[in-house]
Amino acid sequence: MKVEVFLTSGQGIKNQCYLIHNDHSGILIDPAWDYELISRFLRNNNITLKGVLLTHSHHDHTDLASTFATYYGVPVYMSAIEIRHYDFTCPNLIAVQHLQEIIIGNYTVTVLLTPGHTKGSVCYLIDGHCFTGDTIFIEGVGICDNSGINSLYDSVQFIKQYLPQQTLIWPGHSFGEQPGKELGFLLHNNIYFLLNRRDAFTDFRMRKNQPDPFSFK
Repeated sequence: MKVEVFLTSGQGIKNQCYLIHNDHSGILIDPAWDYELISRFLRNNNITLKGVLLTHSHHDHTDLASTFATYYGVPVYMSAIEIRHYDFTCPNLIAVQHLQEIIIGNYTVTVLLTPGHTKGSVCYLIDGHCFTGDTIFIEGVGICDNSGINSLYDSVQFIKQYLPQQTLIWPGHSFGEQPGKELGFLLHNNIYFLLNRRDAFTDFRMRKNQPDPFSFK
């Protein structure tokens, strides 16, 4: 399985969108901002799009979901909790649940519910690759409000315990680190993976005078 990273930007936000592909079929994860860039890659490499996975409902992760669903006639997947809580709509939308395995083309995708950044955020585990949206970054974790901090802590603990250390992590944004690092790297270098107490995690994540949370590279 190959992972193609598309660096896109819009409305002042830089994103990492992904295409996994093999044998001329592929799945998009969180497509946003640059339809021509992504569609040209599909066309030039003779890749048949089989589906779109959305980690959560924020616009910078869903901007092109309806476009690809309509033009390519493919299903779009999002957690049932996220759809219901934020009234998300999209053509060909399919609701998924925690630990559900979905078959898309030749791929088996495991849904991991990881709330915190949003109520129904998920990560998608595919053949040793985990696409984490804004739940975790290589350098940190996503923003959250006071109502989500406990869920975000629990999600990080779940990821630490559920995923093998060699799992490759592909987040929705970067503060400078390249995506696709092993979870083991995060366990030793991402401070949120080193904060094992809930209160310490909460105090650090919710501290005042933090750097700009949108200063993505």
